[in-house]
Amino acid sequence: MFAIAAICLFCARYFFLMNLNDIERQQILKHSYQAKAVIDILVRSQSERSYDWANWDESYYLVTKGDNAYRDRNLNYDALKNLELDLMLFVNRDGHIVESSMTKVQGRTTKVSADFLNQLLSAQGIGVYLDDLIQGRLPEEYAKSGLISVSGKVLVISVTPIRTSLADSPVGGWLIWGRYLSAVFPSQFREVLSAENTLVAVAPQDSIEGKLIPLTQIENNGKDLAACVVLNDFNGNPLAILKSSRPRTIYQEGNQLIIWLAAAMLISAVITGVVTLLAFRRKVGSRFIALEKGLETLIRDEYSTPMKVDGNDEFSMVGEVINQILAKSSHTDSALNDVAQKFEALYRTSNLGLVIVLDGQIVDANDTLASILHYPSGRVLVGQPLLNICSESGDQSGKIDAMYQAVAAGQRHFDTDMLAADGSLITCKLEVTPIKQQNGEALMLSVKDVSHQKKQEGLIKQLEKYDTVTGLANRQTLYKLLSNKLADKQQGPQVTSPALIYIRIERFNIVAGAFGHQMADEVLVAVARMLKRVVGRGTLGRVADSEFAFVLTEGSRFMPYRHAKAIIEALHEPLMVEGVEVQLTVSVGVVLTTKQILSADEMMNAAEYATYRAGLKPSRIQLFNHRIAEQLKSHILIQRDIAKAIRDGSIYPKFQPLVCAATEEISGFEALARWYHPELGEVSPGRFIPMAESREMIIALGSRILDKSCEFLAQVNRQRRENGLAPLSVHVNLSSPHFSHSQLLHQIQSVLERHQIEPENLTIEITESMLIGSTKQAIHRMQVIKNMGVKLALDDFGTGYSALNSLCEFPLDVVKLDQNFVKRIGVDDQGEILISSVVSMSKALGLKMVAEGVETEQQKKALQGLKVEELQGYFFSKPLSYEESLRVALDGRVTQP
Repeated sequence: MFAIAAICLFCARYFFLMNLNDIERQQILKHSYQAKAVIDILVRSQSERSYDWANWDESYYLVTKGDNAYRDRNLNYDALKNLELDLMLFVNRDGHIVESSMTKVQGRTTKVSADFLNQLLSAQGIGVYLDDLIQGRLPEEYAKSGLISVSGKVLVISVTPIRTSLADSPVGGWLIWGRYLSAVFPSQFREVLSAENTLVAVAPQDSIEGKLIPLTQIENNGKDLAACVVLNDFNGNPLAILKSSRPRTIYQEGNQLIIWLAAAMLISAVITGVVTLLAFRRKVGSRFIALEKGLETLIRDEYSTPMKVDGNDEFSMVGEVINQILAKSSHTDSALNDVAQKFEALYRTSNLGLVIVLDGQIVDANDTLASILHYPSGRVLVGQPLLNICSESGDQSGKIDAMYQAVAAGQRHFDTDMLAADGSLITCKLEVTPIKQQNGEALMLSVKDVSHQKKQEGLIKQLEKYDTVTGLANRQTLYKLLSNKLADKQQGPQVTSPALIYIRIERFNIVAGAFGHQMADEVLVAVARMLKRVVGRGTLGRVADSEFAFVLTEGSRFMPYRHAKAIIEALHEPLMVEGVEVQLTVSVGVVLTTKQILSADEMMNAAEYATYRAGLKPSRIQLFNHRIAEQLKSHILIQRDIAKAIRDGSIYPKFQPLVCAATEEISGFEALARWYHPELGEVSPGRFIPMAESREMIIALGSRILDKSCEFLAQVNRQRRENGLAPLSVHVNLSSPHFSHSQLLHQIQSVLERHQIEPENLTIEITESMLIGSTKQAIHRMQVIKNMGVKLALDDFGTGYSALNSLCEFPLDVVKLDQNFVKRIGVDDQGEILISSVVSMSKALGLKMVAEGVETEQQKKALQGLKVEELQGYFFSKPLSYEESLRVALDGRVTQP
């Protein structure tokens, strides 16, 4: 029987150890692939981070135009270390190294050596890939990263195409980042990686297959298990072998367990033999011995082995009773063990920190709590007083006593700061559960780290109050401050009345369009600094994209106006932002507290309107007074009713005739938006069109004017055709947002088809400022419109930024000379000379010239003498209603007023 047991034990040992060996092999393979995944993440992360520098305008200008100061500004030792790099190169489209930098151990950088470059750009490095990019065999915008070997060291390398920040330019070159793998792997990932990892270089003559078979191998006389994975280089060739190893703990412990089990079986066999011999010798004594063992088992709480009961005598009856007791006790003990194991598993794997405290001492803690408090493991905390992990602020013992008292009163949840191993404070939420024990009552504390959540809440509160670009108070914060100051003023006359200075940067969208949004943000920061320096008191806030406001609560009533003048003078000078000179124009509105202004809403509205009026004055400053207050009332009425007026057609087109200069017969009309308000009467377009733009209703307004103008044109030309007259044209002005709108082309096609008018009879007028900053897109859109057959006119020619250049650059049909040129006729000779030059250039380019603002006979005759083709102005006719325009169109001539 002993032999059979030994054979069974040997077989069990074989299969048991084989399973343990398989488990350990699977674990070491998992650890090896985990280490390889870490290296892949390093490679991918470096490639992703390089896009910030590759899509930087300064990098693009370096490889396309050159920048001698780029290295001093950006490629110093601190910059490379902050980027966690050892190498940075810039290659232009010709494959030349424009700039390079490499860190040295002395804390400085140097240009990359020729030997290093030869290895880097060799066929074993990135030379083949870079050549494919330069020669066009691969897409130029393609980016790649990987590993290469340089001077026996493994280098993480990435190649990224260099483009502008808007990513709308062709590739100007390539950015190469490098980082030695040994600098970060595996040293920085030991807490993540469970095995010891080393890299073994692969020489060209090495046999990779020989190193990889088997995938796992036993080392150190069976004490360690290792796994090998091949790392391929940048070109997909074997570069190194990643070797992961760890001790065979499970296998060794399992083998030791089998040895102890064999020894136990041997001892059990000897004891069994002796007992059997004694049973034969002393049959009655054996019964007493069995009874005695049963009682001892019951006393020691060992319930797994019942008593053997033979016969039907008194010993058997006692044995049955003992066996029943043992069975019940065994069942109870098994259930308790199940509960204990489940609790232990939950306790150890919980995502909450758990600690059990008895009499102020920590008796147990899980690893999650250790992780939260930066301890190596939960065992380190066992035996320490609870005071050691409590915040040092205040009386520690008093705080713990207060917690015990609160728990006794039924409180279970607490917010507190706990003390980490490094002395830092961790904000946590506690849930306390009392646990009854034989030697007293313990407390189990469930700890949740909420420090990140608290930090995010603080950041959100900060963002709610302050502007993210300038760091100034935002509109809501400034509004709340102003409300509080006005409320304080109402409490008593001794409180200083608040004043509001409102500053608007005019046409700031041109700055953003010309220099980009990043530069625009830097300009706003520079303006904020200057405003603080000039005023030096009060609270400054950014209340809109290009608008600032000061709340002043001290000084005389003349002080705000003096500050406004100082602001105008300071911002009159150009600002230097990142080496670029920026010229800004600002308007300033000043509002003082009066009996009519009782709320922050009223004061802010008054300030905004005063600033709007300031933009119309040479001084650029407007103090809110009774006259401006009356204008504001009408302004509010216009704001209230403009949307309804656009919807119901209260804003409608009037038509001003265009006259052929040679025959003085009517040749077309220009549609001009007009609005007759039931309370205000005739409202100037100069008031409601800017308001429509600011409230994003300009597209709806422009669409309605376009539709009504085409409807008018269709009726005019239908009746002229019936009378045997040639068709006329109509000119319709488009705003910048409308011209850039995605549905404009569809809308033009739709009105042409709906009203059945010839495309060449419709002329779209645009201004030169609408084309600034988006030349390619504007030319493309203009060309599509011309392909429909619709004509394009450049309105207000001569008021833009590059007027003569616009005639050649954009696909135009008509040039409308600004009335400022016409007004100079008869005043000085230069006016006629300029007009003559523009007319000659326009004719050379095949463009029709139209003169606006003709108001006198002298102007008319001078323009006819200069061969201007069409004239427009009050000399011929004011803008006419629908019916008047229809009558004039059928007459063929206008009656001069």
